[in-house]
Amino acid sequence: MKNDSPESHVFYVTSRGYAADHWYAWFVKALNAHPELLAYLANEGSRPKYFTEKTRAERPDIVQYTRFMADVGMTYTGIGDCYSYRANKLDQLFREFGDTVRVVNLVRHPYAWLRFYVRWRMHNMRMSNGQGAPIEHEWRISNHELFKKLGLRDYTKSDIEIWATYQGMHHLNNILDDYSANIKHIPLEQLVKSRETFLEVVNYLTHRRITYSNNLLDTIYSWVWTPFRGEGRLAVNPDSEALDWPNWKIEAFELLHSEKARKCYEQFGYRY
Repeated sequence: MKNDSPESHVFYVTSRGYAADHWYAWFVKALNAHPELLAYLANEGSRPKYFTEKTRAERPDIVQYTRFMADVGMTYTGIGDCYSYRANKLDQLFREFGDTVRVVNLVRHPYAWLRFYVRWRMHNMRMSNGQGAPIEHEWRISNHELFKKLGLRDYTKSDIEIWATYQGMHHLNNILDDYSANIKHIPLEQLVKSRETFLEVVNYLTHRRITYSNNLLDTIYSWVWTPFRGEGRLAVNPDSEALDWPNWKIEAFELLHSEKARKCYEQFGYRY
């Protein structure tokens, strides 16, 4: 399929969830800082707040959604959706568009990812007071039977930190499904640290149609440690989070996070 097809300016950035992680938000802001790029941020979290035809577990048909974005972004050199879809759920996209619609999957250090995952749920996923459907959904899909079978610490529905921690640790094993997808996988930390890596990813997503000036890059990288509106104070070194874990978290991580998943993360340069 030719790169000048009507959908060739569309791209996707996948992940295992945004969860108000500043660096995930930073990448989208960095894309949108260029006047010829338009990127959506995690529509699967915002959409159910206002529209009842979809649940948190559902996504729009990706072929139709791609054509929708191609239409919306017709005056842009590139338009993309960030984090709404998972890397292992794109077979339909590839069958329809092949390499014309580019995809990159961003991974995160397991400890840092888990911290944001749990905090997002403890804060009711930024829902307004009285709206509890999203956290109800998270409780309903959590693998309570497995946690009980493993003899992990007891909890009630109100103990969000505990059961969300267990579910997040179990969820980290999905890296194996993502890694099996035949797409580019990039550690988010590499984008934050390396302008060269950032430009390589942008070049790939946009078929080398986009160029960032040094001045624009200076601006973008001045945001790396600056909280955006609605974000809390950033941890200096989120990857060291596990150093302060209580025993119940350490025990749970050993039982829930598989050895295969650990080795997969280590291939990205992460250390436990």
